[in-house]
Amino acid sequence: MTEEMKEPRKQAPQAIVLSVYIGSFTGFIFLVAACFCIGDIDAVATSTTGVPLIQIFFDSTGSVVGSCCLATLTTVVGIVCANSLMAEGSRAVYAFARDQGLPFSNVWSTVEKKRQVPTYAILFTSVVQLAFNSIYLGTVAGFLTIISIATEGFYVSYAIPLFVRLLSRLTSSKDVSLPGPYSLGKFGLLLNLVGFLYLTFAVITFNLPTANPVDSENMNYTSAAVGVIMVIAAVTWLTTGYKHFTGPQVELEGRVVDAVEVVAGPGASEKIGEKAA
Repeated sequence: MTEEMKEPRKQAPQAIVLSVYIGSFTGFIFLVAACFCIGDIDAVATSTTGVPLIQIFFDSTGSVVGSCCLATLTTVVGIVCANSLMAEGSRAVYAFARDQGLPFSNVWSTVEKKRQVPTYAILFTSVVQLAFNSIYLGTVAGFLTIISIATEGFYVSYAIPLFVRLLSRLTSSKDVSLPGPYSLGKFGLLLNLVGFLYLTFAVITFNLPTANPVDSENMNYTSAAVGVIMVIAAVTWLTTGYKHFTGPQVELEGRVVDAVEVVAGPGASEKIGEKAA
């Protein structure tokens, strides 16, 4: 997504940080209001609606229409989030396919000339998203596994750069500071360590069952599903990936070249030109 942004080095971190701040603030207010509106906890937990939040809405308003309106708002939020995830996912599929990192990469990396969007990547992402959502109709445990896999994948993607950053700071004798508009200063190493430890702990807990004793209904299949994904990734890499995937590529003056680190300062344009040549 950052390829479609102006000043991505500045605006992308702003979007990430502000989304956390705004979500934390509004989410805290909503949760406090919802908790104060809970009446009988057991009745809410065993609601015939199947969704405790809807029962809270009904108990608070005393109206079917009012509770339906409030439930509609949460549905709209879910639809908007799903659309954002589809946009993010389709762009990730397109970028990975453009770098020849997926099977049938030539198809998924095709950009429609009229709309200038990766149509096939969007359709592929939509079908996969619908398939995953349909799992909820058959098994709640399976759907929760999909949610855990997605969350674990995000956390792993956050932990890897933190680990690499920590490793470079602890093992390199040279100055490994990275220029940019944001810096944690002298607290960078400590905060990176705290973040990495938390993410590692969270990734481990995502694979643990949530009930005891464990049976086929409440088993957490996240670890098994992640294992299957890793096997598929390994087979793809060993069969076709290592032959075609060379890493991220960027488009420079109409030519696709290997991605390079662009740093601010004199000589940056010359470095790019040399790489493109």
